[in-house]
Amino acid sequence: MESIESLGKRAGQRRSRWTIVQRITGGSRCDSATGPGLLAWAWVWASAFAWACVLMIGPGIALASLEGEWTLEKQQDGISVYTRPVAGSGIKEFKGEAEISSPVDAILRVLRDSDGFKDWFPNCPESKLLAREENVSYQYSVMSTPWPLSDRDNIFRSETRRSPGSGVVVIEVTAAPDYSPERGGRVRVRKARGSWKLEPVAKDRTRVTFTMHLEPGGGIPEWMINARVVGTPFEALTNLRVSAGS
Repeated sequence: MESIESLGKRAGQRRSRWTIVQRITGGSRCDSATGPGLLAWAWVWASAFAWACVLMIGPGIALASLEGEWTLEKQQDGISVYTRPVAGSGIKEFKGEAEISSPVDAILRVLRDSDGFKDWFPNCPESKLLAREENVSYQYSVMSTPWPLSDRDNIFRSETRRSPGSGVVVIEVTAAPDYSPERGGRVRVRKARGSWKLEPVAKDRTRVTFTMHLEPGGGIPEWMINARVVGTPFEALTNLRVSAGS
C-alpha cells in the first residue's frame, strides 16, 4: 500500500496539472463527464496536437499557404498564364510558362541584354544596363502608364545561376530602388520580386517560366494593375520567342 506521503505527492501533482488546465481554459471545472470540464480537456489536447502538426510540417508550408494556389487564367499559342494572391498585397503574382524552340543560351543572351530589353518587353520604352559583375547585374527600365499617371521606373538586381548537372538556368530578380537616384517625373518601384527559369527539354528547345510580383506604388488602383497581370507575361513570352529566334 502507498504511504500517506506518497498519496499526498500524487494529489499535489494532480492539483498542479489542473491548475495549468484552468489557466489555459479560463477556469473550467471537470464536474462531470458531459460538463464543460471534458470540453476543456478536449480543447487542450486538440490545441497541443495542432501546434505539434505545425512544428512537424515546418514554416515553409505555412508560408506557401499564405501565398495561395495558382489559378490558370489564360492558355493560348502554347503559353499558359497563372495568377495567385499574395499575402499582405492586393496585387496578384503572375506565372507564365511556354516552350521556345531555341537553346537555353540563346534565350539567356536576350534576357541578359539590358539595353535591348525595351525592344521586346511590353510597355517598356527605356532600358539600360547600370552595372554587371560576374553573375549579378543592375538594370534600369521604365514602365509606361496611361495618362494622367506618371511612368514608373525600376532598378532590378538580377542574379543568374546555372545548375551544372541539369543545365537549368535561374535568374532571380529583386527590386533595388536605392541603387541609383530617383529621376524627376517618374515614380520609383520599390517592391518587386520574380524570376526567369530556363529548362532544356531538347537540344534546341527550352521551357521558360517567368514569375513576378510587383507593386508600382503611387496610388494606381489595384484593379488597374491586376488587369495587366495576365497580359504582361503573355506578351513578354510571345515577344521573347521572336527575339530568341524561335
